[in-house]
Amino acid sequence: MTQIAENPGNTQRTPAVSILVPCYNVEKYLPQCLDSIINQTLEDIEIICLNDGSKDGTLDIIRDYAERDGRIVVVDKPNSGYGATMNKGLDVARGKYIGIVESDDFIEPDMFKRLYETAEEYNLDLARCLNTEYNELTGKKEYSNFESIGLYKCNEVFKPREQKYIFYIQPSIWDGLYRKNLLDDNGIRFLETPGASFQDTSFAFKVYSVAQRVMVIREFLHNYRINEGSSVSSTGKVFCVCEEEAEIRRFAREQGIYDDLKGVMAVRAFGCYKWNYNRLTSKYKREFILHFSKEVRQWIADGVVNRKWFSLGRLIRLNLIAYCPRIFYFTKKI
Repeated sequence: MTQIAENPGNTQRTPAVSILVPCYNVEKYLPQCLDSIINQTLEDIEIICLNDGSKDGTLDIIRDYAERDGRIVVVDKPNSGYGATMNKGLDVARGKYIGIVESDDFIEPDMFKRLYETAEEYNLDLARCLNTEYNELTGKKEYSNFESIGLYKCNEVFKPREQKYIFYIQPSIWDGLYRKNLLDDNGIRFLETPGASFQDTSFAFKVYSVAQRVMVIREFLHNYRINEGSSVSSTGKVFCVCEEEAEIRRFAREQGIYDDLKGVMAVRAFGCYKWNYNRLTSKYKREFILHFSKEVRQWIADGVVNRKWFSLGRLIRLNLIAYCPRIFYFTKKI
């Protein structure tokens, strides 16, 4: 049974920003994460800590912080996975905007102030910042900015469906501020598959596909951590990416934008499936390539397997995957 502990005086408050913090067995990182949130220069925030049935000291840490900061709402629920947990947070949230901070990440002190001011000034559906990636597995630190390769132009308002390259970047749902009405009015929620299984993929697509006004500010305000527990580090859950792509197609059809975005969906799905296939062990590659083959045949039927969307080299590989998947299986990589 889900338990929601409201702090006194919170029930009627409509904050500028509701920040969702999904938590599952993160006692090692959670204090740094929560410290970075409660010390935000934007004080008019609601901090919704979503404990997804943690078995370590995560819930105790959340409750301790809630006793010290009246802006924190504690949602304690049985384990049901990332998507279901995030949807619970979206339902509980009261803010005009929604922010997301993963519980093993941390943010710069003025992140939400800068995003909120930008969203208000330019009447945005989504305001994004840039992020710094800390890879604990390799010890590397990288600054993520896709402006240099033309996927977007910072500090300018744009409509994603008119500048479609934005669909091709990593989802990075945690470096944005979303207008809550946009999410609610369009039924944008997470796919509730078990575990933490790339559910940010379809969520990000849904937002981009209906957003009218988006801006990426040229400031590195979010610190993303890759550790051994990160979804991108796991080779399990072979078909989770396929479920996300199926959800993307369902949403596009529901919104009546499938034909406009079918080429974009094919290109981004190819990149996603390529990444997934190349990381799998031989045990799973054969099964996955048969599923991949079926989807490519649908892209062919949609008329998007051509030089408008794919290079000649990729067209050759796509046709081989579509019609000779068992032969393609013996190649090393896509």
